[in-house]
Amino acid sequence: MSSGPGSPDGSPPTSGGTPASQDHASAVRVWKQFRDVIFERLAAIEKAVTALRRATLTPDVRQKAVLEAHRLAGSLGMFGLAEGTRVAREIEHLLAENVVAAPDTPHRLVELAGILRHELEKGPA
Repeated sequence: MSSGPGSPDGSPPTSGGTPASQDHASAVRVWKQFRDVIFERLAAIEKAVTALRRATLTPDVRQKAVLEAHRLAGSLGMFGLAEGTRVAREIEHLLAENVVAAPDTPHRLVELAGILRHELEKGPA
C-alpha cells in the first residue's frame, strides 16, 4: 500500500512548521510592513501626553491621540500584544474629551505611554 506524496504516514506535506509558527511568521511579516505606521501612532500619543503635562494640549492633538490609541487598541491583538491593546484602551479612555482629568492623569499617561512603547518595541509575541 502506497501512502502517496507527503509524509510517510500519508498526511499532506506542510509548508514548514506548525500552524502556530506559521501564524507567528505571518504576524512578523505584517508587523514589519506596518511598523512605521504603528510607531507614528505611538508618537501622536506621546505628543499629546507631553502637551498635557505642559498644559498645552489642544483639542486637535487630543483628538488625534484618542484616534491613534483607538486604532492601536484595535490592531495590536492580531500581533499577540494583548498588554499593548489593554494599555492603548486605557490611554484612549484617559484622553477622551468626556473624561474629567484627575490630578494624577498626566502622570498615569506618561507611565502608560512608556509601557506601550516597551510593548511595541518587543514586537509580535
